[in-house]
Amino acid sequence: MTDVCVELRHYDGGEVAVIRGLLLDVHDEVYLGSEDPLAGRDKFAEFLDHWADRPGFDCVVGYEGGEAVGYAYGAPLSAETSWWSTIEPCLDSVFSRETGSRTFALSELMVRAPWRGTGLARRIHDELVCGRHEERATLLVHQAHSKVRSLYETWGYRVVGAMTPSFPGAPDLYAMVGKLGARQ
Repeated sequence: MTDVCVELRHYDGGEVAVIRGLLLDVHDEVYLGSEDPLAGRDKFAEFLDHWADRPGFDCVVGYEGGEAVGYAYGAPLSAETSWWSTIEPCLDSVFSRETGSRTFALSELMVRAPWRGTGLARRIHDELVCGRHEERATLLVHQAHSKVRSLYETWGYRVVGAMTPSFPGAPDLYAMVGKLGARQ
């Protein structure tokens, strides 16, 4: 399967209600059979709603023949964010200072199985971050997923530290950062 016929569409936080079910359905398909305690539909719906309520939220959905085949979403980190506070080793204050417009946080990127390996994930990612005004992007990746981390590294991201969120069932994660201008 190729991604040449995939149409990419943007949605802001006010439009999430229209596509919420679609996002949850794609998530359910991607995580079918996962033993990850955070992969359930209800838990993911909480994360989605949390991100969709953030100022500057943006979501890109890829469609082929009217069918959703993947998506990515995120939002800028606020000036009050705790995103960097538990990263080890501790990051210096200049690096971790946020203004509300310095760093775009990529929260989710997922592509349905038939479209994996086609370059679609990169297209969706690039469409999401292209034209953003922030200077950099950040994301979290499971430490156990070395192939995913390596893929992000080929896209210009680098690991800046490790962390484990404080909620029950949270995985060990790497925090990664990439310059937005490098992918435009």
